[in-house]
Amino acid sequence: MNWEALGAIGEIAGAIGVIISLVYLAVQIRGDASAKRAAVVHEQSEAYRSFLQMISANGELGGLYLKGLRDFESLDDTEHVRFSSHLGFLFRVFEENFFQWKEGNLDPDHWHGYEAPLTDTAAYPGVRAWWKTRAHWYSAPFGEFVEAKMDESGRPALYREPGAD
Repeated sequence: MNWEALGAIGEIAGAIGVIISLVYLAVQIRGDASAKRAAVVHEQSEAYRSFLQMISANGELGGLYLKGLRDFESLDDTEHVRFSSHLGFLFRVFEENFFQWKEGNLDPDHWHGYEAPLTDTAAYPGVRAWWKTRAHWYSAPFGEFVEAKMDESGRPALYREPGAD
């Protein structure tokens, strides 16, 4: 065997090694991306569950939330602060989910689980009034999305609204 043949064998072995390394790297990256998406879903679900837990565990807050949804202007100063803080928390969760969905970290099925409640919540006059006072706190893309959801939402119907079908 001459030096040229040994060199050719070495190049083939090197090329095979590079291909194996690339395949291994691709598998690792795919696994990391899958783990990242799972972590995003868990984190966002936890944030939304926290919001729901606050309302369900605190009757006073639940009543305030319902009052604010229906009539933002009827809130006294303290109620205004509490309701605004509560909606601010909820809309930050929605905004984070919106961007995770846009970045491909939240699949369409999981995204629907946030988009539908956002649309339903946006139907309430109190949310619309609150949004006018806070829209500038959110990113322009999310703000446009919320405005579109407000335009497409129907009559409020989440909490046994008077006259709801």
